[in-house]
Amino acid sequence: MKTIITTSGDFLTGTEIADAVTAYALALARVRALDVVDIPFVAEDGSFQRAQFRIGWHERTAVTTEGRTVEELMEIDTTLELHAKSRSTALGRDAGVRGRPADSRQDTNWDEII
Repeated sequence: MKTIITTSGDFLTGTEIADAVTAYALALARVRALDVVDIPFVAEDGSFQRAQFRIGWHERTAVTTEGRTVEELMEIDTTLELHAKSRSTALGRDAGVRGRPADSRQDTNWDEII
C-alpha cells in the first residue's frame, strides 16, 4: 500500500494504483497538462471511499510507502485506465506538431503555411 499526498489530502491506496497515478502525473507534467483522477482509497476508519483530485502540471503530488500491514487495495479497471491515459499522453507528446508547446493556440492559418 502507498499513500498519495496532494494539496487535497492524503489517500491510502494500492501500490499499483499509486504507481499508475504517478506515471500519469509525470506524463501530464511533461506536456504541461492537468487532469482529474478518480481512485479508491482506504479512509481512517477502514472504509473504502473514492477520491478525485488534480494531477499533472504544477500540481504537487508525492507518494510514500505505507509501513503498516494493510490488505492491498486493488482496482484493475482504474489501474488500466490510468496506464492507458499515461501512454496516450506520452504518445501525443512524442507525435506532437513540431515541438509546439502544449498551451499554444490551435488557430493556425494554414493558408500562410502552404
